[in-house]
Amino acid sequence: MSHYRINRRRFLQASAAALPALIAACGGAGTSTPTAPQAKPAITPTAAPHVSGPSGASVTLTVLTHWGDQSLLKALTPWFEECARKVNVRIVHQTVAFDQLLTKIMTGRLGGQSVDIYHFYNLWLPDFVGSDLLAPPPVDVVDDIKSSYGQGSVEGVTYNGQVWGYPTEVDSYQLIYNKRIFDEAGVDEVPKTWDDVRAAAKRCTKKDSNGKISQAGFMLIKGWDSGVVHPWLSLLWSNGGEFVSKDYSRALFNQQPGVQTLGFEMDLINDGSVNLGFGLEDFVSGKVAMTIMANWWGASLRASSLGIKSFGSAPIPYNDGHESVALQYNWLWGVDKNSPHADMAWKFIECLNSPRNGKASPMGEYLTTGLNALPSRLSDQKALANRINDPFIKPFVDALRNARTEPIIPGAQEIKTSLQKQIEAAWYKQKSPKEALDTAAQEADRILQEKRQ
Repeated sequence: MSHYRINRRRFLQASAAALPALIAACGGAGTSTPTAPQAKPAITPTAAPHVSGPSGASVTLTVLTHWGDQSLLKALTPWFEECARKVNVRIVHQTVAFDQLLTKIMTGRLGGQSVDIYHFYNLWLPDFVGSDLLAPPPVDVVDDIKSSYGQGSVEGVTYNGQVWGYPTEVDSYQLIYNKRIFDEAGVDEVPKTWDDVRAAAKRCTKKDSNGKISQAGFMLIKGWDSGVVHPWLSLLWSNGGEFVSKDYSRALFNQQPGVQTLGFEMDLINDGSVNLGFGLEDFVSGKVAMTIMANWWGASLRASSLGIKSFGSAPIPYNDGHESVALQYNWLWGVDKNSPHADMAWKFIECLNSPRNGKASPMGEYLTTGLNALPSRLSDQKALANRINDPFIKPFVDALRNARTEPIIPGAQEIKTSLQKQIEAAWYKQKSPKEALDTAAQEADRILQEKRQ
């Protein structure tokens, strides 16, 4: 499971560079000026295509996912078999390594070999929609999604007012803390406000004889766009700030709430509570008291030598006068617009995401067993409460009630990568928080204007 998640991080880092060129090559509308085509990387399946469904079915659907690990296939294939029989289709399940998924989708479309059904990250929606890649769902599917999923999940699969597919895995962010360190430092209550975090972080920090931080009160995750931006954006929203304007015409994250948010992170650094040389492995090994991270990281904490019971989770800390707001992002099932069997593709997806006689949906079962992830469907969260409501996961589930989806805007990946670099420049005191955010906002405004043309 940890290998799967590391691949996800590397992939999201790489996609910022890959997507614009691939979209441009596909002739998408609203894209950057096409760049010179690069050599296509080899697409190596993580497993041979698996065929499901009745042999006599007249329709064959090809499904593309990044779930090729044998453990994932073992958990998912029985549900594919069940829905293939119900819908009376043959399913050819193609899988690629996680870091090749986006490239496979776009080069397949370019080469006229697109599949029928995709499972993909919702941040790609603007570019997929702009390149006319996706088929809108039928009305009954849209109605089911709007009535059966939380507002954040519905917004997470919506772009330009259109719902584009079934939400599947949902991830949110919370404060994660080390219980032992809290106990040893005399931190009796989990921090709720920014001031609480600063005070607790100071108490939890230890330094060696050379004055170097050996145990950090707080960890800022660096070198990974989502690891930098997602926690920062959760804190921004918990300070009453906004990322971009409602019409997506300009960035707002460099206004006073944004500067205050980056200033809060700088306060933790200046307090001597952060060691920027620490990484995720240092938290897992018990050298850090607090960080802000997503629920899927729980798999690594469970597998650690300390075990999941050594860690706790709690709502995103907020600045005084505001309330806690967590960022969430989704994955979804979608159908290629060129599929000759789009109607059957939607029926198959609908089967995967529909409750079974009052029980959880097939996707709900798979997500909570194969992936150790949170299902988006509200009825799945209720039916599988025994799996997702353990003390560590429950705060992430509760956070979905008022969580806000990662902004689904044109050029979102490029903007996030630019913002990451500027936030890190402030952390290393190369720029002031205001200078860093103004630079990132200028680049974001350029990207947003370019996408509007």
